Amino acid sequence: MKSIQFRPLFWPTLFSLVSFLILISLGTWQVKRLFWKNDIISNYLEKFEKNKILYEKTFKYDGTQEFRRVLIKGKFLNNKETLIIGKTYEGNAGFHLVTPILTDENKVVLINRGWISEKLKLKKNRPFTIIKEEVIVDGIIRKPQLKGYFVPKNDKVGDFWFTINPNEIKEARKLDKYDFEENFFIDLIRNKKNKTLPIAALGNPNFRNQHLSYAITWYSLALTLVIIYFIFHIKEKRLIFGKKNNDRN
Repeated sequence: MKSIQFRPLFWPTLFSLVSFLILISLGTWQVKRLFWKNDIISNYLEKFEKNKILYEKTFKYDGTQEFRRVLIKGKFLNNKETLIIGKTYEGNAGFHLVTPILTDENKVVLINRGWISEKLKLKKNRPFTIIKEEVIVDGIIRKPQLKGYFVPKNDKVGDFWFTINPNEIKEARKLDKYDFEENFFIDLIRNKKNKTLPIAALGNPNFRNQHLSYAITWYSLALTLVIIYFIFHIKEKRLIFGKKNNDRN
């Protein structure tokens, strides 16, 4: 009969146990994030593929219309535009150009028209973005952006913007006299073949979903830690496998 002699060392065991629990917790958290991200993608696709909403005076936002396609007709308020800092396109630094649109009903909605390069920061360098005639915007309804842990707060005084927050932009651009839409903004959608500036979103979902690979990584590290722990004890002759001697003298 085989016997096992195991005399674990205190500090290596304590360290390994704590590390193992942390790694398992991180892996489990990534699994939860995986299901959360899958729900977001499914929700996006379901709403995006529905019939387009016509934004008009009778439209009421109740929170369920996020990611819905919307058509809005009006004129851009070019003198009230806002540049969102720190945006990139194919590795090139730049801004997102956010311009309010004014409808015939005197309603104003923020439109994220897409990416422009840093050299086009000044209006005089991009007269093609100053559209004065009436336009029809085809876009996606998006909730106000939340500030992340490593994202600075919007600086209304210095005019440095890092997130699209309709309420803050309304105050900074003095849009109070209009019936201003505070609950959402609209991401303009471009044609797949059209890459004219500003470069708008394609509309199709491009969510990064690497949570499964992250979970596998954490769980693999936990398993590796267990293997190293037992190998260490075998080399220290504190984990010994042998045959039990049943012979009687």
